[in-house]
Amino acid sequence: MRRRVGMGLVLIVLIIIVLISGCLLPVQSPAPPEERIFRDNFSGGKTELRWVFYPYFNQDNLEGSKDAEAPDRDSGVGVLKNANAGGFASLSYAATGEVSNFYLEAMVYCPVTKEEKGQLSGIAFLIDPIDGNFYRYICDFKASDPTLNIAYVGEDTDNFPVYLKFWGSNDIPGGVPKEGGWHKMALRVRNGEAAAYWDEKAMSGGMIAVDKVPRGFTGVYANYVGGFGNASTRVDNFVLKVE
Repeated sequence: MRRRVGMGLVLIVLIIIVLISGCLLPVQSPAPPEERIFRDNFSGGKTELRWVFYPYFNQDNLEGSKDAEAPDRDSGVGVLKNANAGGFASLSYAATGEVSNFYLEAMVYCPVTKEEKGQLSGIAFLIDPIDGNFYRYICDFKASDPTLNIAYVGEDTDNFPVYLKFWGSNDIPGGVPKEGGWHKMALRVRNGEAAAYWDEKAMSGGMIAVDKVPRGFTGVYANYVGGFGNASTRVDNFVLKVE
């Protein structure tokens, strides 16, 4: 009988020790959610992401191209042309899955022309290939009124842009470029609002409402304005961070 009581006491003591030890162990914080990052550096002229043409325009799609002057010096960039569209807008998106809160950046070659007609180059976001609408952030550096701007484009606007924000020569960090060159264009979208960046500088004017499309893809945009003409957008270091 005494032996059983003794064993019971030992068992109780062991349980208490285990419980106390567990309380003294450091509390492990839950691991933060893994940040999803998609990128395409077009190294050697080959795409790393799967690119898809926007079905409401003609079937122009972004392709990898060898380029000895690639800004990241890996001899490759992405190129979106409007050849199939015959001078109309062209849009291609990365098939990463639709996103709503994200950070998007890319190196974009922005052309500068002394003419009144010219091409638009930039990035697109919240692309909805089902209902046919999207937003785009582009450089439009023609002779007359050169700007960076953001616009909404959709089937409900007959694919004409509804401009949301313009930045002129006094608003662009560093001013309007004197000649064509590579620039980093970026956007952060959260809860239906967007902030724009140019060469890692925040653009003035604060947040811009982009709530007509709740979620969508991100991609590249090219167009020629002022008539029909060939246009192409060259991009590099395309990075999407889902937040």
